[in-house]
Amino acid sequence: MTRVTALALALMLIATTAWPQGRDVAKADALFREGRALLKKGDYEAACPKLEESYRIDPAAGTGVSLGDCFEKSGKVASALLAYQAARALLQPGDPRIGPVEKEIGALEKRTPRLTIKLAPGAPEGTTVKRDGREVEPDSLGVALPVNPGEHWVVVVAAGRRDARRKIVVREGESREHRASVGSRLETSGASAADTPGAADTPGAGAEQGTVAPARTSKGQSGRGASPWIAGGVVAAVGLGVGVTFFVLASNESDKEDEALAQLPADKDFCNKYPANGRCGDAADARDKRNANTTIAWGSLAVGVVGGVVTFLLWPSADEPYASRTSALTVQFGPGSAALFGRF
Repeated sequence: MTRVTALALALMLIATTAWPQGRDVAKADALFREGRALLKKGDYEAACPKLEESYRIDPAAGTGVSLGDCFEKSGKVASALLAYQAARALLQPGDPRIGPVEKEIGALEKRTPRLTIKLAPGAPEGTTVKRDGREVEPDSLGVALPVNPGEHWVVVVAAGRRDARRKIVVREGESREHRASVGSRLETSGASAADTPGAADTPGAGAEQGTVAPARTSKGQSGRGASPWIAGGVVAAVGLGVGVTFFVLASNESDKEDEALAQLPADKDFCNKYPANGRCGDAADARDKRNANTTIAWGSLAVGVVGGVVTFLLWPSADEPYASRTSALTVQFGPGSAALFGRF
């Protein structure tokens, strides 16, 4: 392995885990077989975690290759690159898999996005930068690090400042640079930093375009504030509005039915005896429309109530709402071995 590759792998270390002392080879083999079976079926979401856990328990080149294949097919090219590099480190000279693995590494290096995060000048001492919920080491700031394609959230945390959040979207083969700026100053009168609403984003010059995360607005609501109430209320109101509209339409059709029936003889079986009568047809049409409108009205009310409650419950908190687990993967080398843990 070249010094450049070793350096790249070292920079990708996000969470170092102690090397497992006791290896449950039987469990690792069972997980590997299950993962391979799921991989062949195309169920990458279920296959990758099993292969990853198998590798963690008992690192093997074959498992690393399968894990790289799984990550690549699920679109996580940075994770796939690291898995193939770890597998390559385990392959012995003369192994026929070396050629194909190196070819995969070469192709993935061209496809893997790089994200460079730089801290803007003037940041207070002790400022920390997080990417997808994990702290970026100071030595990694300013370095083009491999990341998986998609959304990544960068958060700048500084004492006496609001957390500044920025969404960065990267695509395959793309290199992005983000200048991370601290947020605005917190109010100091009558409130501590922990009690003051946070999460304002004040990007510096040259920061790439992105979406600012919602600000923390209420201590008692874990930073959710009024947004979930408003969103849930809007959904419920829409359902209520549609329901009331169709109830009115149903009432109108009911009046039409009564009007048509009033012009028919008092004989209750008249329409059964003379189904071709025009007034009987009008009454039947009005009755069918009334029933349909009533069904839609009740359905709309139910959807509005349930939708409003679900919207409220699922509305994200401002406390790291955007950190998502894309893959738990890092690499750790030891004598004659390599281990994967961590995330991108």
